[in-house]
This record gives sequence, C-alpha cells and structure tokens, in this order.
Amino acid sequence: MHTEVQSILDHCEEYATDLLKETGEAYPFGAFTDTNGQVHPLEMEIDKKNVPTIGKVVEALHKYGQAELAEKRINGYAVTYECEIQISEEEQLDCIAIDITHPAEETPLFYLPFRVTELGVGVDELFAVKR
Repeated sequence: MHTEVQSILDHCEEYATDLLKETGEAYPFGAFTDTNGQVHPLEMEIDKKNVPTIGKVVEALHKYGQAELAEKRINGYAVTYECEIQISEEEQLDCIAIDITHPAEETPLFYLPFRVTELGVGVDELFAVKR
C-alpha cells in the first residue's frame, strides 16, 4: 500500500475510533495529504441553524477533495462516514466507511465495524472490500 494511503487510513481509523468512543457516533469527516505527504484533517464547518443532511456533507467533502486533487493542491484524500453493511441475510454491521481516493493506486473501500451497548462502544478490526 502506498505510504500516503496508509497514512490517510491510519488517521481516519484513529479519529473515527476516538469519536465513537467519546460520543457513540461519527459525523462525516475526512483527511488529505498535502503535496509534501503530510496528513491533515478534513471537516466541513456546519451552521448550527442550518445543519445539512449526512449525504450533503459526504458529497461536499468528496467534491472538495476532487477539486483540490484536480488542481494538484493535494495528493489524495478520504471521506469517512457511518454506514450499515449487510454481511448475510441475518447479519448487518454498523460500520465507519473510509473511502480513499489517491492517484497512485486503486484503493478498496475500508470498513471499521463498531457496536454501541449499554457498556459503551466497541470497535472491531478494520477490513477492506474491493470495489
């Protein structure tokens, strides 16, 4: 895996885990690597009087990342959001999806499963699914 992709993934996994353990949920966020390969957080400022839907935030983060990548101001980015995936007919998992875009390689879609119980939040092992 390209080192910048790994850095973005590590940042997003750590931040998502912290958010889940602190709040029990994760609002969409992201990360990007600058042209020097340094990772930075990517979040959208929200007007508390006019809160957009989760889908609009995810879309805005992707749009920003694509525009910055096209202008070569960043090397790659990720958008991270909560989702539910179907494992089998009987089983669904609550997950954090980590969707990374980097021109150096085609990346899978990463998932960080979690569960919220009366005892708190448990986070399971990250896995990836080929697109």
